[in-house]
Amino acid sequence: MSSYPIVPVAPESVLESEQLGTKNKFWFITDDDYLGKSRWLFKFPTEGTGQHWAEKIACEIAKQMKILTPRVELALFQGARGSATENFTKDGHELFLGNQILAGFEPGYEVNQRWRQNDHTIGRIFDALGSLFAIPDAVTKVKDQMASYLVLDALICNVDRHHENWGVLRKSTPGGMRGRLAPSFDHASSLGRELRDTDSKQSRDRYLRELGVAKYLERGRGPIFVDGTGKRGPSPLRLVSRCLEIDELEPHFRKGIEKLSHLDTSFFERVLEKVPEGWMTSLAKEFTLSLLLESLEQLKNLS
Repeated sequence: MSSYPIVPVAPESVLESEQLGTKNKFWFITDDDYLGKSRWLFKFPTEGTGQHWAEKIACEIAKQMKILTPRVELALFQGARGSATENFTKDGHELFLGNQILAGFEPGYEVNQRWRQNDHTIGRIFDALGSLFAIPDAVTKVKDQMASYLVLDALICNVDRHHENWGVLRKSTPGGMRGRLAPSFDHASSLGRELRDTDSKQSRDRYLRELGVAKYLERGRGPIFVDGTGKRGPSPLRLVSRCLEIDELEPHFRKGIEKLSHLDTSFFERVLEKVPEGWMTSLAKEFTLSLLLESLEQLKNLS
């Protein structure tokens, strides 16, 4: 089985740095047969983490679930490993982020408080998204899509769906403003990317041999709240479980869970086998596979 390609990024292709977020990253331009003519965002992983391979694996899983997500490739810049994400704000569209949407929906919303922002609730998110679209079918579609993103988060244990990691693509046209939900993006904080293999209380080895991967899934807390209280939101898995108990959200999350039918053990194994040698340890692959199988089982048990 062939490995994922590793894209070389030439210094002369660099356009500008990216200020949004906390990671070191920059835009570059391509014009070749493999990447095509497009803008890409190169991201350096935080030292000692697997954020680069987490981005790639999450992208492959999202595509298999038929969830809209930008293309991601493994990449090298001047010998440094990272990931490259294709620009998805094309054809005159601009990205209108979640904090901007919520501030417009609810005056007084604190747009700059990314963490411990307990006003960033699932109810507000879905109500605000629904308020942007006038046609009922469009409202249903955008809520179905958002629910599928959160099911993906639960599957990969993505704990970074804060209010600048979702949004709407909008475009001014002669007939007025048009928009759609942006693809699911920035999945670097997933799949146990921060864990070390051994020699740590929070190591992959300890979760696999002693604590259990389910404990890791339980401990990972996300930035979306349910009732608007507390300092931390529930785990991504717990969030989906709670949403299935809310009448107005339950149908959308049921549709998201249906997308899990496209996944199985052999698919996960193929995705992991294609990560190039040296980019991911064998223990990281073992842990990631165990995490995906555990979360998949837990999600299917919710249906």
